[in-house]
Amino acid sequence: MNYFNLDKQKLIIGFCLSIIFTICQPFVTTASAQNVTVSGKVVDVNNAPIMGVNIAVMGERRGVVSDLNGLFTIQADKGKVISFSCLGYKTRELPAAELTGGNIVLQDDASVLDELVVIGYGTKRKRDLTGSIASISSKDLESNPVKDVLTAMQGKVAGVQIISSSGAPGSSMQIRVRGASSLNSGNSPLYVVDGIPIETTSTSLLNVDDEHGLNPLSYLSPGDIESIEVLKDAASSSIYGSRAANGVVLITTKRGKEGKASINLFSSFGISNITRKLSVLNSRQWREFILEGYRNYDLHMGLAKETAVHYTVVDSLNPVNSGDGDWQSLMYNTAYEKQVGVNISGGTKAMRYSLSTSYLDQEGIIRNSKYKRFTTRANTEFDASEFIKVGTNISYTYSTNDRVSAGGMGNRSMVVALLTRPPTYALNYPDGSYLGYLNGKRNPIALAEECLHLNTSHRVNANEYLEISFTKWLKFKTSFSIDFEAQKEDEFFPSTVDYRVGYNTGAVRVAEYFTWANENYFTYNQSFGEHNVSGLLGFSQQEWKTDVTGLNGSTFVSDDIRTLNGAGTISGQEVNVAYGHSMASFFARGAYDYKGKYLFEVNLRADGSSRFGKNNRFGYFPSASAAWRFSDENWFKPIKFVNDAKLRFSVGQTGNEAIDNYTAQGTFITGRNYLTNAGVAPYQMPNADLSWETTTQYNLGLDLSFLYGRVDFIFDAYIKNTKDLLYDVPMPNTTGFTSVINNVGEVQNKGLEFSVISKNLVDNFKWNTTFNISFNKNKVVSLPKEVLVNGYIQNGSFHILKEGEPISTFFGYKYKGIYAYDTDNVDQLRHLNSTGKIFKGGDVIWEDIDKNGYIDQNDRTIIGNAQPLFVGGLTNDFSYKNFSLNVFLQFSYGNDIYNNVDYYRNSIFSYNNVSTEFYYNAWRNQGDVTEYPKVVRNDPMQNEARVQSRWVEDGSYLKVKSATFAYEFPRNFVSKFKLQSLKLYVTGSNLLTFTNYSGYDPDVNTLSSGLRLGVDYGSYPQSRTILFGLNIGF
Repeated sequence: MNYFNLDKQKLIIGFCLSIIFTICQPFVTTASAQNVTVSGKVVDVNNAPIMGVNIAVMGERRGVVSDLNGLFTIQADKGKVISFSCLGYKTRELPAAELTGGNIVLQDDASVLDELVVIGYGTKRKRDLTGSIASISSKDLESNPVKDVLTAMQGKVAGVQIISSSGAPGSSMQIRVRGASSLNSGNSPLYVVDGIPIETTSTSLLNVDDEHGLNPLSYLSPGDIESIEVLKDAASSSIYGSRAANGVVLITTKRGKEGKASINLFSSFGISNITRKLSVLNSRQWREFILEGYRNYDLHMGLAKETAVHYTVVDSLNPVNSGDGDWQSLMYNTAYEKQVGVNISGGTKAMRYSLSTSYLDQEGIIRNSKYKRFTTRANTEFDASEFIKVGTNISYTYSTNDRVSAGGMGNRSMVVALLTRPPTYALNYPDGSYLGYLNGKRNPIALAEECLHLNTSHRVNANEYLEISFTKWLKFKTSFSIDFEAQKEDEFFPSTVDYRVGYNTGAVRVAEYFTWANENYFTYNQSFGEHNVSGLLGFSQQEWKTDVTGLNGSTFVSDDIRTLNGAGTISGQEVNVAYGHSMASFFARGAYDYKGKYLFEVNLRADGSSRFGKNNRFGYFPSASAAWRFSDENWFKPIKFVNDAKLRFSVGQTGNEAIDNYTAQGTFITGRNYLTNAGVAPYQMPNADLSWETTTQYNLGLDLSFLYGRVDFIFDAYIKNTKDLLYDVPMPNTTGFTSVINNVGEVQNKGLEFSVISKNLVDNFKWNTTFNISFNKNKVVSLPKEVLVNGYIQNGSFHILKEGEPISTFFGYKYKGIYAYDTDNVDQLRHLNSTGKIFKGGDVIWEDIDKNGYIDQNDRTIIGNAQPLFVGGLTNDFSYKNFSLNVFLQFSYGNDIYNNVDYYRNSIFSYNNVSTEFYYNAWRNQGDVTEYPKVVRNDPMQNEARVQSRWVEDGSYLKVKSATFAYEFPRNFVSKFKLQSLKLYVTGSNLLTFTNYSGYDPDVNTLSSGLRLGVDYGSYPQSRTILFGLNIGF
């Protein structure tokens, strides 16, 4: 076997593109009486077969595609000429009469071997890029079937970290491109679908307990996507100016191509289960443990005898205490999902089309949670004349999401409820009704079965465009798009789950999000010998409008009447709001290269936004980049094993305008009435100088291709400085305001990215590998001095912001172990103050940071951070004949997780159930050496209740994220049934996780704020899914 043959490289490329070429076949017309059957085999210069070669009769819409072995058969007139074309090879044209069944040899064509990638307002050959852009193709999506776009990207792109916010169907995810850059504005990238920036509002209007909303890209079916590009550096993203500081994600949907209609049907069925359960006590163990906690509390309070033991809470004769339930088994169930769809594409020389429809019905592993999505899309393009092209892209998505209150911080969180509810509590009363709120604990089954939290959404996304080609080198394109979403949420909590007897609540919210955009630009592309020049000049405008209407109700006449007209009390009129903002932009780009060896590019965008002060309405965002293909230099020619080598450098600025509307203008608050007259009052101080957050980024990159294209290596190093951060700064009381948004502070991200793509084996047994790894170091460089307390900003319960430290730094007390003996506390360290109780055997050993002899808030320190040292992924594709196997591994290393669920599971308050580890290993006698303190209910010494390093765990993991095994039936077999293709596959998702994390899953983030990553507050757990699928092509 010749391991390094270029022929095998082309064979693999042909295999990757076979599906696309199949769709793009020209029409086959009826043969005339003089037709002959022409057969043969297409091979490269090394006699290796080439799959996916487009074989067409010139002058006619008649064609076929070579199969896996390079074989073809076509009908043609003897006098006709047959064309053989394939990406990566020079096209050959041969008379039909000369084709006698032998081999047709295609020569390599390096000039077309490079794939095109989508960039801002255009496309470019990958080999000509001067910036840092990563791509995911439709083939990548097909080899690893997923239900949403963000899951498809997770672990696949160097420099991009995607964290699962929740395992619930249709839930959102947090995405960071080269780290978090903002303190008060958004940290999510800009999403551009088919060239148009889209609305990505995802926050739930009602479910404040579960901080995360819906997936903003859930309206997109992955089967409709042709490619995903991530613009990471300033050179590639600055063309989007003030919205590109956090990167840009370009999503391109599939287009029709000239050729006969191609129909593809797909169907799948899946089964999901929870990946693991957490240990909790049974009824006997819990009764023992809670009594032990009472006894120790009494002793701590100085009671001579155990006179205050509350035996009523463990009285098994009481019907409400007679249970012995495993709440996890009752709550987590086997979930099923199904998906069906059809794609139709094709066209003529004057018209191309791509039509699709799909339906997804996905249950969640928590009772009564489910997500349904119906989506349909039509992309069409017409040649109105030789120089005018008209196109329309339109999609409609209808979805419903039964969003049970699964995760989050509230006491309605089912995950926390099912882990901490005592096993003795009965599920039902003797009459069969659900046992409700008892001793601070809600019934998680009642929360799932009887509560309502339904989100219904209709979304229409439409884009029409006109392209005029004045010459071969000068074009003009104008487009108009709308993005409209109508979202309705209904919520109801019956009296059976409320802590107030007979009290029930309900609410409804209706929101409409409307965006329109108009893009107009000229493109120029011309070559002068070996000099290539291109340019872009354009203008765009976009407007966003939001209307929200809602009301709250309580004391409904009955739990069975859930509409607001049945409520005894109506409130929430203040929810009814309308707001919006607009933007106008100018943008330009110029590029030049000489022989593809020396490449230069500059970009400039000017954005004007209504969100900013009148003195800084416009922001300007330039970038410049250059690349040197040193492999084309004469001195490099002797290095034969390196086929292509390019050095890249870029510098540029991007902005962030993701702040609340009207912040710069100042706002008023309603409800400030005088007597019976309605009134308003100043609420937010105006700031006419408010401006953009500005990110300056430097990027150095290296692209290498080895061994005739068998190995591609991509390296990037970057420094990303964000200044003029938007943050609330305190104001003197004499101003009448408490604070004002101002441009203060600086954040830095710097890192390294590596990607390797290799074709390890290329004979009958093929093996391809894709690997990426990213290192990012985040640091807060400066903060406004006015808001610092003791040198930091408290950012919620678990985090701080501090100069020199990363965003999402955990802050609390440092746990050092457990006192084995009373005498071990040689310093007589006390609780809270100098007269507090002395810590004794069984209490936690705290680090006395300020050395004052007692533990108080001044002893808090940095106890970890949620930023990983590196993240990445590894994909291996294996294929043998018609069998294929795709295995994807995802990893994260060095990040901490604050496991607040473990706090709940390892402390006794409000009759919590606890972990078996606490039960067996708690300190009980002098001399016990353990990591668990003594059992004290509502512990006055706060051994558990403090934010502490004990709950900070290593969140590193290695996941077998997915594995897909597929079989594609031979073409000669499926053709007997009038089919083009038939494929069966089985996919396993979230199969294995290797981690030291003790929670459900280390891929977790409960809090929605980008500044407070890495907290597990009881999020909806991840599930393991086995999916069976069938794809049929006609």
